[in-house]
Amino acid sequence: MDFFKKLWQQVSDFWLSRNKVQKIKISLSAFFIIGAVGFLVFLLNRPTYAPLYTNLDAKDAGEIVKKLDDEKIAYKLADNGRTIMVDPKQVYKTRLMLAQEGLPKGGVMDFSDIFNKTKLGTTDWERQLQYNQALQGELTRTIEEMAEVDSARIHIVQPEKSLFIETGPKSEPSAAVFLKLKPGAQMTEEEVRGIINLISHSVEGMKPENVTVIDDYGRILSNIPLTEDENTKEVINSQLAIQNNFQKQLQANVQSLLEQVFGPGNVVVRVSAKLNFDKKIVENKLFSPVNKDTGEGILRSVQDLREHFTGTGNVPGGTPGVAANVPGYQQVNGGNSDYQKTEVTKNYEINETHENLTIAPGAVDRLTVSVVVNRTLNDNDKDAISRLVGNAIGYDPQRDQISVEGMTFNNDLVTAMTKEMTSLQQQRAKQRNLALTVAGLMAALLLGTFGFKAIQRRRQREEERMARELAEAQAAAAEQAAAQTAENTKDDIYANIEKLARRNPEDVARLLKTWLNED
Repeated sequence: MDFFKKLWQQVSDFWLSRNKVQKIKISLSAFFIIGAVGFLVFLLNRPTYAPLYTNLDAKDAGEIVKKLDDEKIAYKLADNGRTIMVDPKQVYKTRLMLAQEGLPKGGVMDFSDIFNKTKLGTTDWERQLQYNQALQGELTRTIEEMAEVDSARIHIVQPEKSLFIETGPKSEPSAAVFLKLKPGAQMTEEEVRGIINLISHSVEGMKPENVTVIDDYGRILSNIPLTEDENTKEVINSQLAIQNNFQKQLQANVQSLLEQVFGPGNVVVRVSAKLNFDKKIVENKLFSPVNKDTGEGILRSVQDLREHFTGTGNVPGGTPGVAANVPGYQQVNGGNSDYQKTEVTKNYEINETHENLTIAPGAVDRLTVSVVVNRTLNDNDKDAISRLVGNAIGYDPQRDQISVEGMTFNNDLVTAMTKEMTSLQQQRAKQRNLALTVAGLMAALLLGTFGFKAIQRRRQREEERMARELAEAQAAAAEQAAAQTAENTKDDIYANIEKLARRNPEDVARLLKTWLNED
């Protein structure tokens, strides 16, 4: 308690000792500090939200909000209600809970909605409409699974079925697809063709050409070949490739044949082929008699009708026709009559043959071959070459044409190129020899360097060995000299002591006594 009184007294004394300006500064500083601390506490304690779903349809957003209210889950709306945000800790749990309820639906109806909303008394037209909406929703969800598609809308139009009205070609079902692509994404022809086939095979009676696909820029994406046969660009490229390969093959055959006779480089051959890529289907019905000698077939049935009448009665007379009976009539005279009629009908069976021939595309319509030989040719030579070429290409006089000419070739370019290639080969040979020489010198230099270093290391090791042996010899000599010096010194000491004892025996005796007394 005394501590708080002392603290309060110190604060009061400090406050009273300040002037007015200092008091204002202290008050403002305290106010700002308290405000900053309070704002920081507010930020720390403020609830945070994370996106649960974005870009929602209004119908889906309403159903999700209603479900969150029923579950008493706090949420926040953003982006004009298209984005729903919840506590970050509850995002995944809430998504799983909504997924069990089939939310979000993407703003479309599916078949589960039909079964859940079926009512008693629903008419056939209403059921057909609900089925159509559910089919559109299922196809929309399927297309939105594609990587390039952000969202999709599908509109299917199906003709009304009737038992009394025959549907015509204008009553075929059709569909329109709107695609909103992701930023930077592009749909390939194969993907668009896949969407068209998906819809046409999902709707009964729908043809692929009745499906229209557009993107969010209004571009029609369905103007593409729907089958490989309709892909004109690929068909033309394939036909050109086949024709070029055929021409090259014939040209190579003729070239190799003539070069065996005139030598390589003395013959030039060019082949131009016109191929027919039309596909034809021919159906033939052939009728032939069974017996080729008589021209008759097998007798299948015979009908023999005979009539005979004999008796008295009126016999018809007069001239047939109207002119003879107008204005009067021919009188009929009485008498005996005799009437006979014979009718025989024979039915024969003959051979009937049905042939269906499919003429594959690629037949040869025309071949044109030009041959030039590097020499002068007479007519006999030209005819012989033409016969050889014709036999090699399957020549048809009514269809093909072969041209053979003899003339001297201009080989200036070939000679210049040969010289240039020879010069280039010589330069390359010189460069290769120079490179080999430099490589050999470098290898010799490296070998010499390594050999010199090896000899130097060997010499150094020999010098070190000799230095060690010399040092050992010097050490041994020094030890021997030291031992000899020590022995000589001892002999000198003994000699000096003996001389001193002889000169001053009394002093030596006193010194010895003193040493003995000390011990």
